[in-house]
Amino acid sequence: MARKPKSPPEPLPLPEPPTGLSEKSRSLWRAALAADARWSSTRLEILTQSLHALDRADAAKALVDTEGLVCRTESTGAIHVHPAAKLEREFRHQALRGFAMLRLEYASETTQDFLERLAADRQAALDSYCVTR
Repeated sequence: MARKPKSPPEPLPLPEPPTGLSEKSRSLWRAALAADARWSSTRLEILTQSLHALDRADAAKALVDTEGLVCRTESTGAIHVHPAAKLEREFRHQALRGFAMLRLEYASETTQDFLERLAADRQAALDSYCVTR
């Protein structure tokens, strides 16, 4: 007696994005999960942490865009790169490393593009400071 072939199991629903992610990161979450069916709990955690890092990088960028790339210390008057610019670099690097581990591409801004933009912004800020002084 021949066995009936089993029907394939129904696919599990994709997990919802974690709370605390921006709309942009929630959209990236859904796109990543829809593109690849192999999501272990470890891979999901890497994706979650990478997206949180991306959100922090975007928040740091918004702060730098508002306050400027350089700041002056009150005690000595020395000019320094805004601490949020350094944070943006670190968080963006952390996010890109996580995406690379997952073999995902995030094409919004490469690390090299970010570093070039950071260098150009810094030079422009220093040039404007030197001219106005």
